[in-house]
Amino acid sequence: MNTPIARRLTVTCTAAALAASALAGCGSSSGSDAGAGEELTYWSMWKDGEPQQAALAKSIAEFTQQTGVKVNVQWQGRDVLTKLQPTLMTSPAADLIDNPYNNVKSKIPAGGAEDLTKTLGTSVPGESTTIGQVIPQDLQKLAEVDGKHPMLPYVITCNSVWFNGARFPQLAAKPPATWQAFQQLLDKQKASGAAPLALDADIPGYNASWYISLVVAKLGVGSFHQAAADKTGGTWEKPEYAAAAAQVEHLAKGGYFADGYNASKFPAMQQKWATNKADFLLMGSWLPSEAKTYAADGFQYRTFNFPGDGAADNPVACQPSGWVVPAKAKHKAASEKLIAFLYGKKQVQAYEDGTASLMARQDVKVAPAAADIAALVKKNGTYLNGDGVTADFSDWWTKVFLPLDDQLVTGKVSATEFVGRLKSQSADFWKRGQ
Repeated sequence: MNTPIARRLTVTCTAAALAASALAGCGSSSGSDAGAGEELTYWSMWKDGEPQQAALAKSIAEFTQQTGVKVNVQWQGRDVLTKLQPTLMTSPAADLIDNPYNNVKSKIPAGGAEDLTKTLGTSVPGESTTIGQVIPQDLQKLAEVDGKHPMLPYVITCNSVWFNGARFPQLAAKPPATWQAFQQLLDKQKASGAAPLALDADIPGYNASWYISLVVAKLGVGSFHQAAADKTGGTWEKPEYAAAAAQVEHLAKGGYFADGYNASKFPAMQQKWATNKADFLLMGSWLPSEAKTYAADGFQYRTFNFPGDGAADNPVACQPSGWVVPAKAKHKAASEKLIAFLYGKKQVQAYEDGTASLMARQDVKVAPAAADIAALVKKNGTYLNGDGVTADFSDWWTKVFLPLDDQLVTGKVSATEFVGRLKSQSADFWKRGQ
């Protein structure tokens, strides 16, 4: 996935758009629909030539052939929602878009997105099932806003630790289940002269995954979100949060990241990993699709869950992406008809085959490169990537947390300095009324 969803978590979101309780529009699912079922305009976050674009383009052509509905599709790229925003509350330039949940919640103003709850009851063409029946309940909940559905998830991207199964066959059978076991593995690799970890530190969202994953492993889902919501900043000083920072400092200053990570330009370190010059990579489930053009011959994409501090399995950090219909769209019925078609098992399987993605509809045959992460999600469950902070406190995330976390991950500040500055800068941020 070129310029994947995780990297876009670093984009500044409009704080004024965080009126989440009123996010989804209250209009009926049919809406005002001149020319219903005849045509619609669809703006996609994928770019022409990407595997995801190719898969969707083929499905859209089949949809038009079978229904006669014309789809005016534009492959806008990752800033599709930014381009659409100026028209959302008047006459939307598109009837349908796709986007990650964090952007939908933080960037779409109150009443700007149709509540697609009723659409969950729409039948999938040619099948004796509904959209709501093919999307697992936990994934539906992951994309909810106050019980409403401004977005229906189609694909999810989930973080885990990736490695080449051809080099580490023993890890496929018995991956490290605790941080202590993982640290011992890293120490062993480092002692052998290997580069244990790859990280393109010019991508703030990649850096952030380390600290957030460690916090959630210690304190559970919602703990990072709770600290971000503390307007005094005092929560960051609690022992578990400080201990997580110390673990990141140990990795950064202990030489566990591959040489040059703190001055690299993406995808230099990722390419190092894919060519067996680094051992492990904490990354999203788009990785096999993104790295396949430069991975070493015989590379086996294997992955394990981020190691916790205890015996219990951690849920997996995931970001759902899917379909959004603007509340004032002119062709809602046609848009929902296309959505239902794209949830068809044949279409989902074709998308999976072409992209090795993790699909919201899970009764399809998973591509080998996505098998491990799919099994983890099914076994351990999910939580929102960034622990929901990127959607709920996007300005704090961009202006306060990411710059400080970048310094921690690149060894420019100690864990103690990181915690102290995070506390004081968070308090200052909320005092300014942000």
